[in-house]
Amino acid sequence: MKNLTLKACFAAFLSVPFAGPAFAQDTSYTGNLVLTPAGPNHRSDIKLSDNSGGFRIIAAPDLSPVHEGAAIQFFGSAHPTRPGYAFIDAGSNDLGAIVLRTAPTGVAAIERLRITAAGNIGIGTDTPVQKLDVLGNIRIGGAGNGIIFSDGSTLTSAGTGIGTLDSNNNWTGQNSFTQLAAGGNRLQNVGAPVAATDAVNKAYTDANFVKFVPAAEQLSVGDANGTAPMINLRGGSTCCSGPGGHTPAWFKVFQNGSFVATGNLGIGVSPMQGKGYRTSWDSYKGAFRSGYADAEWDDANVGFFSWAGGSNSTAIGLYALAFGDTNSAESTSSIVFGSGNQVKGAAGFSAGAGNRVCDTYGVAFGNKAQSGGPLINGKCDPDSFNLRGLAAVAIGYNVTADQDYSTAMGKFASNNGFSGTFIWSDASATASADTFRNNANNEFAARATGGFRFRTNLTGTTGCNLPAGSGVFNCTSSRTTKENFQPLSGTDVLSKLRTIPISTWNYKSEGPGVRHAGPMAEDFYAGFRLGVGTNSIGVQDLAGLSLAAVRALDDRTTELEAKTREVARLRLQVNRLEERLAAIEAALSQR
Repeated sequence: MKNLTLKACFAAFLSVPFAGPAFAQDTSYTGNLVLTPAGPNHRSDIKLSDNSGGFRIIAAPDLSPVHEGAAIQFFGSAHPTRPGYAFIDAGSNDLGAIVLRTAPTGVAAIERLRITAAGNIGIGTDTPVQKLDVLGNIRIGGAGNGIIFSDGSTLTSAGTGIGTLDSNNNWTGQNSFTQLAAGGNRLQNVGAPVAATDAVNKAYTDANFVKFVPAAEQLSVGDANGTAPMINLRGGSTCCSGPGGHTPAWFKVFQNGSFVATGNLGIGVSPMQGKGYRTSWDSYKGAFRSGYADAEWDDANVGFFSWAGGSNSTAIGLYALAFGDTNSAESTSSIVFGSGNQVKGAAGFSAGAGNRVCDTYGVAFGNKAQSGGPLINGKCDPDSFNLRGLAAVAIGYNVTADQDYSTAMGKFASNNGFSGTFIWSDASATASADTFRNNANNEFAARATGGFRFRTNLTGTTGCNLPAGSGVFNCTSSRTTKENFQPLSGTDVLSKLRTIPISTWNYKSEGPGVRHAGPMAEDFYAGFRLGVGTNSIGVQDLAGLSLAAVRALDDRTTELEAKTREVARLRLQVNRLEERLAAIEAALSQR
């Protein structure tokens, strides 16, 4: 009987009864090796004669550690370094794999498990891409058994959570659940979070949250005054001390529609530079902007606590305000509305179009109204030391008030370089050549080609008129405006006038170069008790007394004229009598 000898490790050999020499080093064998079960256990064994050795079944020409073929290796339980080891090796090839197959009766073998050359294990799949790829269900049995994670926590069941936490998780094929635990903390109400400890569901919001870009209107209802915030955002800067180690800033939108955005003066940068449409709140300077700008709203052109809106309007001054189109508020507390206006003076104010306020406290309303000066190329002189005018007012069209405390109003009116003046011009002028101008400092001048009307009572029935083109005042004197009539004796007037001194004089404020004539108000009032007192004489009263005196004089003149005629008649009679007497005397002398 021959023996088939298989090479074994550590010079131990496995022998199978077979014809041939025993303990051969290598023996070739062609054909199938069939073992017949025998013995009381009805089995066939291939075993080592020495339990401390090992043997290998290999499909390769040699036994080098890196082999081309697959191998099965066994080591005895007394092996010095690998006691009881059993190895199943795939070939050293990227496509090599260890494959386990089974099949029901009468069915071709089916692959059940595969270990790839990369070490990935596939159950139910022949292309595993992870360390364990399973096509099918995994069941973990036994109380307390589960999936252990790297942090030591164990998932024992989808119904009990992680570790020792209890929950009511209900996982379905759609991966929906009501509760989880993570990091040792319970996550509650995953489907509908309402509390701080609830999980976050980005697809879910209730009435207590605001969702950006919502598919439908969101309603948030609070108390009767709607004082609860719908949006409550907080930011801060680490530059300065404050609550939490930083200086806070808040943005809140309340249920009643109110909102507030707080900031910190001198902290931050301008929210936007360059041209564009925007609405911005610059907390660094406490400045607000809304509309369009090119460079007008760059940081260098924004004043602290300033406001600007509209298009290309600048508010560079402290507390400055500019709204409209291409307006410029350039100094402290300057305000401008309209289009193309410039306010350079502090606390200046302009509204309209094309106006200029160059002086402090100046005002310019209308179109091409100028307060203060001078102008250089149509704008206030950029050198503030050259500016003139203080609290000047220009209101109207093409009006100028460019000196201190001057006022120009109407159309084509100018203070003409004089200070402290007031000038009013009507609409009759059509060109700058027709400009009405002041002629002296502190002068009041008015042009009204339709005439002037001055009234001193509510109904407008008492006063004086200066008709168009006239230089004579016409004052109220209608009988319907008068009462308490008393006769005036011209003789009495003449008698009293005899006691009232009449002199020439000058007003102290007018100077000695201008002389006037008339009585003193004190003497006039003492004599006639007319007018409002002892400091003035009414023109109407003078005219009335003069007329009364003239009538008295006229009566006397008439009387004198009658007496004069009688004297002439008597003189004529005397003359005739004298002539007759002379004739008689002549006749008698000739006798």
